[in-house]
Amino acid sequence: MAGLGYKQFTAGEVLQASELQGYAVDQSVMVFDSEVARSSALPSPTEGMMSYLKDTDSVQAFSGSSWQAVGGATVGFEQTFLLMGA
Repeated sequence: MAGLGYKQFTAGEVLQASELQGYAVDQSVMVFDSEVARSSALPSPTEGMMSYLKDTDSVQAFSGSSWQAVGGATVGFEQTFLLMGA
């Protein structure tokens, strides 16, 4: 059920089981040990998915055709999010 778009969640709102893949999973940063583990778990990623790879300490986003480093640089997880102001 991927491809529901994006949703702004509000406190106390009930997330239906049918919405889990289309909203919550596609709008989260998933953590994997390596690219191999990610490819095994996500054989068909969708554009906009985010992942954190433990082995390389990097955050990547799926562009629709390939995984790209967030921010266009190969910096670690902590540095990426500090630069983004989070």
